Order: sequence, then structure tokens, then C-alpha cells
Amino acid sequence: MIRATLAALVLLLLPVPASATSARLAEIEAAIRDVGAHAARVLIDETGKGRADYDLLAGEWVEYEPHWHTGQTALGLIEAWRVTGEPEFLAAARRAGDWWISTEFQPPHPLAGLVNAAHGDRLGTLINFTTVSDGTPGLFALSRATGDPKYADTATRSGGWLFENTAVPGHPGLFYNIIEPDTGELWTDRSPHHPDANPASVTQVARPNIEGYLARDMCRHTGDQAWCDRFLAHARTVVERQDDTGLWMAFEPNDPDSGRVHPRFNIWNAEALLEAYALSHDPVFLQAALKTGRAMARYQDRWGGFAYDLNVDGSSRPGSLTGSATAFSGILWLRLRDYGVGEEFDANIERSLNWLLANRFDVDHPDPNLAGAILETRARTVDGRVRLVVRDIAGAFGLRFLAMSWRDLQGQDVNETLP
Repeated sequence: MIRATLAALVLLLLPVPASATSARLAEIEAAIRDVGAHAARVLIDETGKGRADYDLLAGEWVEYEPHWHTGQTALGLIEAWRVTGEPEFLAAARRAGDWWISTEFQPPHPLAGLVNAAHGDRLGTLINFTTVSDGTPGLFALSRATGDPKYADTATRSGGWLFENTAVPGHPGLFYNIIEPDTGELWTDRSPHHPDANPASVTQVARPNIEGYLARDMCRHTGDQAWCDRFLAHARTVVERQDDTGLWMAFEPNDPDSGRVHPRFNIWNAEALLEAYALSHDPVFLQAALKTGRAMARYQDRWGGFAYDLNVDGSSRPGSLTGSATAFSGILWLRLRDYGVGEEFDANIERSLNWLLANRFDVDHPDPNLAGAILETRARTVDGRVRLVVRDIAGAFGLRFLAMSWRDLQGQDVNETLP
């Protein structure tokens, strides 16, 4: 047994043949081109708005938080363009950015400066803080890629409105979630996700909302150090609120009562902490993100996938396949490894990559809405009718992870962003 283990270790330490690396790079690049074409031609519609949930039974798209889906798809397309140089990808990202900024409220509206980021689905026209912030990384990246500041300018104005108007008094680092689009009223004691809570608790109506590291990008774009200082102070409160498990179970969309773990929410927070580490080099942020990386490693299945319906004890409901969590976890693990603390995630990264490469719709799929897409499924029953959907965000996060993996194999810095 010891001899076999030593033999395996020797094989792991041997250099990978250049031909194998070249083949892997070619495989990843081909996937980036296929998924990127689907994102550019299908996920971003003719107006520039991002699509979200494709209802397999009805054969139609269902709108869902278009601002963050559009922004993240744009970010994925920019990463795909960085690898391939394909002009179609950058053009589609720009089309997405043009739609995003066209939705900004104008004076004298009480929300002037904020984009009209309707949640859609069950929440209708209500605006959720993270519907805006989760999409902003794509807008800032688009300005860096094109040299046109208008995308980042709009994202900055939206961020300014959110940070100045939604902070929870007496709770540093928490921000209210829900905003009425007509009046700008905040939901401070009620929540659409907890309709029976009267009044709702602060953790039901607010959360850290550091997803998308908006203040970090605002600082970088404007050169105003105050936004960097504010971001780092915010990030410290996020670290303080992290559980010993590496999660943030007190806040939705996690559910502390049932033990349900949202498969992306905790990674959003950890990604922002990595941005705080990049800015400050304070190891407290890196160690907190590492705890989240370890938590997600516990939840990854043996093939590399994640369930959407996931519990804190690791149990899950089969069938809710979540390609976005597979990709987003891979992004977190790759970034941690690049910072020198994530060598333990080598096998997890490889499983994520293999899962994403294997679980894609063929580019010749008879339904053009699916051709080239990465798999992500959700099943819900609405008024007695089953809605079985394939979601867009596996492609958005998938492109980011595939591009990062490609750069990693090339020996490039995966944490490097566009200048």
C-alpha cells in the first residue's frame, strides 16, 4: 500500500507532457468559443437584455433579475474575448452594457442615479440591492475593455445611491435589500421572502450585500480612496459575521431555520473578501475566503457538481444541477491557489473543469436556445404547472472559470484583471 502511494506521488510530481497541456488548452478554448457563442447570440437578446430561465416545457424564456444576469453574462463574454480575441464576444458585452445603462432613473425621480433593476419573477417590479450589484462587475470590466467610461459611470452612480440610502442604522455593514421602484421606499420591517414575519428581523430584511464588490470597483474607477476605505471597512464586518463553517447562514438566501445553503451566495461574499485581500494584503480576508473554499469543497459531489437544493449537513435533493456553483467554486479555488493557500483544492478544480466540459448541450442541439449552453436545471411548480428550466448563469460563470483555467494552464496570474 505504501509503495503504491509513493508510486502515485511520483507520477503526480512528474512534469505533464507539453502535448497533453496543449490538448487540454485546445479543449478549454473550444468550450469557451462554444459557450461564448451561445452567450453572445442567445443569452444576450437583440435589445442587449440578458435572458435568464429557459422553460423547457413551454419553449420560452422567463425573465428573472435581468440586471445581474446581464452584467454577469457580459463579464463572462469579456473573459472569453480575452482568451479568444473573438470580436463578437466583446460586441455582445457592449450591447449588454448599453441596455443596462439605458435603464437609469433620471431626475426628478426619487431613485435618480439608480438603475431600474426590477427583480422579476415572484417579486415583480421590486428592486433588490444585489440585483444591481451582482451585475456591476461586468459594467466596470466593459469600461476597462473598451475604454468607454459610460458603463462604469452608470454603475458608480447606482452604487452611490445604494450605499448612501440603504445602510441599516445601528448595524454597520448591513444594507436593506428591497426598494420600491416608484417611491424609493425601503422595506425595513417586512420581506417578500418572509411574508409571515411581522415585523421581519434585521437579518430577514438586510444582509451584507458586498456581492459584486461594488465599492471596490467604484474606488478603482473614480480614484476616490474613500470608496476603497469604505469597502475595506465593509469587508471587515463581513468577516466578523462569518460562521465557523465558512458560511453566512444568518442571511438569506441561506436559511438558518431549515439549514438550507444557497450554492452561490457564500461564494459571492468570499469573492469580495479576495478583492479586499488584493487591495489591502491583509491575511484576515484571505483566511476567511479560504474557510468558504473549504466549505464548498465539502459540498462538491464526486463528479464535480453541486445541487441547488443543498443543506448545511451536505445532504441535497438530486436533480437540481447547478453548473454556476460548479464554476463559481472553481473560480474561488483557483484564486485562492494563485494566492498561495489553495493547493488543497487541486482535485476540486479539476473536477469542476471536467464537469463543465462534459455537461454542455451540443452546438448542434435541435433547440437553438440550448445549443452550446452549460447545464443548470431548476424545477418549480407554479399554480399546479411544473416549470422545468435551464438557467443562463451556468454560461456566465462557466465562461469566467474556463477562461481562468486557460490562463492558469498558461502559467498566467488568474487574479489579474483588465487594466
